[in-house]
Amino acid sequence: MLFSNESVANFINTYFEPAWEMVRQVPIFRLDFGNNNVITRTLHGNIATYVCTSSGEVLDALPGIYAPTAYVDSLNQFRLLSNYVDREGKEKRPQRLKDYHQKQAETLRKNEAPFVLVNSAGISKAAIERTVAVLVAAKDAHLYPSMDGRVLHAKATLTKDKLQLDSQEELENWKLLSEDTRLNETIRRRQIHALLADAGLVQPDQIKKRIYKEVLHADLDDPYLGLGNMLFTNYPFAKEDKAP
Repeated sequence: MLFSNESVANFINTYFEPAWEMVRQVPIFRLDFGNNNVITRTLHGNIATYVCTSSGEVLDALPGIYAPTAYVDSLNQFRLLSNYVDREGKEKRPQRLKDYHQKQAETLRKNEAPFVLVNSAGISKAAIERTVAVLVAAKDAHLYPSMDGRVLHAKATLTKDKLQLDSQEELENWKLLSEDTRLNETIRRRQIHALLADAGLVQPDQIKKRIYKEVLHADLDDPYLGLGNMLFTNYPFAKEDKAP
């Protein structure tokens, strides 16, 4: 689990006030094969991470599951973002945050590397002005963060020896996690930036349904998690079995 990773947990506990919210009950899948052969499993859910101001307004959000190193790197960006949007006073926070999200969304839409925030401590005023406050462009948009902190090119060959994994199952899980991280940091993050630029300063409750439905494709208001058509369409007993 991501949050049981020691480096992730330590970083969150050091720099944030963590809070957890269960947005819906965990779905349980039960398949009865007859003759007392029954399989019961929980279905995988999804997660969104919000970083908020002290008054509870969303600064930015991470959609889905990440590799630990990429997750911590993104959280660190959010720490710097908090300082950046308040740099000219909190009254300018809404516009600076909107400008930030619009710039990031447009950059990702062009399939370019997103801007990253850097700590400006020790940098001269002239240097800061040349880099547009504390925004600087990343060098390479086509890098995958690995689970142990290294960086691999997207087209690199993934092998058991290179990743030092103990089994084929671990390799497959790493590949799935790497792909999730890539999608989160490109397509889904672009959607998040566009959504937050449009919404402005809002509380998580005001935007969570849109994030889950539009970005994570998990409609919190749908009791069948998008499986309704498959469960009921053309099924001979659909009307009798369908829950009200």
